[in-house]
Amino acid sequence: NSFCTLLVPRRETMSTSHTTEPFPDDYKNPRGIPKVDFIEDIPAFVKSRGVGAESILRQFQEQHSKYKLMEHKLTQNMAHLRSKVPEIEKNIDTVKLLQQRNADQAELVTDFGITDLCYAQAVIPPTDKVHLWLGANVMVEYSLDEALALLEKNLASAKANLDSTAEDMAWLRDQTVICEVNTSRMYNWDVVRRREEEAAQKEGSK
Repeated sequence: NSFCTLLVPRRETMSTSHTTEPFPDDYKNPRGIPKVDFIEDIPAFVKSRGVGAESILRQFQEQHSKYKLMEHKLTQNMAHLRSKVPEIEKNIDTVKLLQQRNADQAELVTDFGITDLCYAQAVIPPTDKVHLWLGANVMVEYSLDEALALLEKNLASAKANLDSTAEDMAWLRDQTVICEVNTSRMYNWDVVRRREEEAAQKEGSK
């Protein structure tokens, strides 16, 4: 029995749909990325926290750093997924071609890479099997139909994963902007407050 070998990207597990619509007020991120509330009343917020503006600003900066780190990791994940989708689609096309050649009982002549710049020609006789590399040095033999079903499942999962990652990135951007606005307003309020206190002290010393 003849067979062909393909490399299959590992299937991702996270999946959800992504919407380009604005996030509703009651939205909760499925992956647990926390929401940043816009601070309407800065003086009341500072009073409720029981600490000074400098302490609150440090907390805001720490929060902002955490969001930027999450955004960086998601950006890397997005790039990884975007490279995997075309790879899976290419493997699907290959399996479909093998199915067609097997149905026609026709040989398949192809070039395969030995190194980055070196290729060799191979003649693949009609086959109803394919070996898939699943990662971690694991290769499994499948029928062409089974291989196609697995690859299509992996493709659907990867695309869903792209959607959920895009959703998380959009949500993170929104929260980062709110955090930056809160920080700016808190800083400006503190500057004005300090100036008013200094002016009052100078006025009182006259």
